[in-house]
Amino acid sequence: MKNRRFPYGYEMQNGKIQICKAEYSILTGIFDSYINGCALKEIAEKLTFKQIEYLPDEYSWNKSRIKRIIEDKRYLGDEKYPKIIDDEIFNKANSTKQNRRTTKNYVVTAENKPMVYLVQCAECGSPLYHITDTKCAESESWCCKTQNCKLHIKMTISELQDQITDLLNNVISNRDLIKYSESQIQEEPTTEIMRIENEIERLFEKSVFNKDELQNLILECAENKYYFDKSTRHITDRLKADFEKSNPLSAFSMELFEKTVSAVLIDKQGSVSLMLKDGNIIREESSNGCTVNSST
Repeated sequence: MKNRRFPYGYEMQNGKIQICKAEYSILTGIFDSYINGCALKEIAEKLTFKQIEYLPDEYSWNKSRIKRIIEDKRYLGDEKYPKIIDDEIFNKANSTKQNRRTTKNYVVTAENKPMVYLVQCAECGSPLYHITDTKCAESESWCCKTQNCKLHIKMTISELQDQITDLLNNVISNRDLIKYSESQIQEEPTTEIMRIENEIERLFEKSVFNKDELQNLILECAENKYYFDKSTRHITDRLKADFEKSNPLSAFSMELFEKTVSAVLIDKQGSVSLMLKDGNIIREESSNGCTVNSST
């Protein structure tokens, strides 16, 4: 899967990180557009429409990418990255972002309820409750009410949807992340399979038993296991089809979310991962930005 090694606007030249001339004007244009009133989503849609390359042969932008660019302090320069954005412009853009945050944009609505109700604590598995406190600058948070956990993460619904959109986009662009999981192999058999297995065991316990009856039970058990395995794998096959039909998202898609995701997990670091309908978990590794699949 393709991933940027450096923030947008930088490249490696002669062993050193330098300003990328091809991306410089786009980067500064993002800051200027945002300061002059354009919304994150609007900027992303314009860049996508103009087919501006974000990665080699990838032209899809979303508001989460724009938001990360505006918040990235590396553009101010440090020992590793040369300065691209002036302090005044950077501070003005981030001040603008803070001022645009209003309570009405973040309340739980009928449209986002299906997503909100699927948010879980990655530490203990309990539901996370969305809390709004208009007295605080960071008015939204997610709280686990389990006695021994008490996880509390400050994050808006909008920010969570942005992270979910990024993870879904990564699966859209790398469908190899959709694969048969260990949970499918280890899933509890049906009661019918367990019943047949118990009958087989009882026959073996007898000193004398009907071989034809045993053979029929073994064949019946094998047939049930085959269709059981086929049905669980069908979930993964359906997920692959759903992602193959999807174009890169410029904003959160409730339709794709409801088709593919069974739970949203938030851990104590505030990292978000998705549990897909087939039990696989899609998470982003913070060290390199890569999205990985781990079986439950």
